[in-house]
Formats: sequence, structure tokens, C-alpha cells
Amino acid sequence: MEAAELIVEVRKKTGKEAAAKTRQTGGIPAILYGGDEAPPVALTVNDAALATLLRKSGDRLSLFTLSVKEDSAERKETAIIKTIQRHPVNERIVHIDFLRVSMKKELTLEVPITIEGTPPGIKAGGVLQQAIRHVRVRCLPAAIPKSIVADVSRLEIGNVLAVRDLVLPEGVTLITSPGQAVMSITVTRYEEEVAAETTEPGAEAVAAAPGAEAPAQPEVIGEKDREDRRAKKDEDKGAREKEKTELKLTRAKEEKSKK
Repeated sequence: MEAAELIVEVRKKTGKEAAAKTRQTGGIPAILYGGDEAPPVALTVNDAALATLLRKSGDRLSLFTLSVKEDSAERKETAIIKTIQRHPVNERIVHIDFLRVSMKKELTLEVPITIEGTPPGIKAGGVLQQAIRHVRVRCLPAAIPKSIVADVSRLEIGNVLAVRDLVLPEGVTLITSPGQAVMSITVTRYEEEVAAETTEPGAEAVAAAPGAEAPAQPEVIGEKDREDRRAKKDEDKGAREKEKTELKLTRAKEEKSKK
């Protein structure tokens, strides 16, 4: 991986107020730390310049050559982005942690997993499940991969792709447990329920004896049948109510004539 060059400035003032002013002027508060005995340094990064580099190089795994300007002096620092903090609403970068690295010393970091291929299990009705999205690796800064490819083109229903099945670039050592599941193809819950119903004990079809009548099929009530039955029930109820009303009127007339 080639290092991207980024110009940064040493930030003299720190704290919330100073950081807010930095953002108002188009800068991003940052800090550079790590190394053997080098002290941490507060920095200001140009927002637009960083956004351009990230679009070209990918993400936080990018290797940077920082041109650190302090007054009239300038020095070079090799670093990677350790942490990016974003605003919870607009997702703009509000702070960056740079980690110093040595080009001759291995470092441990997490690399994202990229899915490649179309599993046959999906065409058969399965669902692709992803258990993890990053793997932990160790390598030299120059060998940092942008991602680790997970080839799922051979996964059938019930198959699992483990970390040990991932193909690593040269110079990259895996730290994540080899037995850790990465991808799998499972059936949907509906299909599991259907399968359970069809294989339930006692659910097998019983063949009719020769000459015997076929067992009656269960009645299937459609929407129209339900409406007809509901209408008939309402009609019967109305007729009963009418009959009760007429009976009451007849009795009232009889009692009146007796008086």
C-alpha cells in the first residue's frame, strides 16, 4: 500500500473551544500518537483535503505520510488513522486519531471483509448470513490490505465459510480464530416450518383400501363463502327479532281488548 501525502499543522491551543473554532474554519482537530518515545502532538487537518484522500484511498486503513508543519519547520511522519469520530446527526468528521507506525515494524489491525460471488444456496431459496465484518491481522504497514475477500460462490444451503477459508494476501498473518464463522447459507423460518409440518410424525398419508371410499377432504372456506355465511346469519337474526316484535304487539293488543 502506497502512503498518501497529507499536510497537517501543529495545533497550539487545545480544548473544546479551540476545537470548535478549528471546525468553524474548515479544519478537523486531530492527534498524532504512538511510537517508541515520541510525545503526542495536537494537529489540525484540512477537511476538504482529507475527504479527497479518503475517497481515493478507501478508508481508515489508508497509510499516510504526514507533512507536519510547525511555524517555519516541517517534518515527515508515517501514520495510519486509528479512530475517526463523526457527528451523530450529519456524520461529518469531528476528530481523528493518527497512530505513528514504522515501515519496518509489524502492526495488528482489523481489516474489513468483502463478499465476492453469488452462492448457489441463494438460488435454491437460502439466505446469506454474515457473522463478522472484520478480521484481525498482523502485517507491515506497506502490506496493509484494503479488505479481505470472502468467496461465497460455492456455498450451498447449510454450508459455512470460516476464517480459515479466507485467502490472505502475501505478508499478512491472521489473528482471528480460524474456526470463526464468516458467512453461512441458512433456510428461512417459513421453509423450516413447512419442512417440520411435512415431516411431523403421524402426518404420513394413509392409502385407501381397494373399493373403499376416499376420505372426505376438509372444507376450504373462501372469502366469498365466509361473507355468504355471515349474511345468512344476519338474515336469520333479523327474522327472529321481527318475530319477537310481532309477538309483543299481539300480546299487547290482547291485553287491551280484555280491559
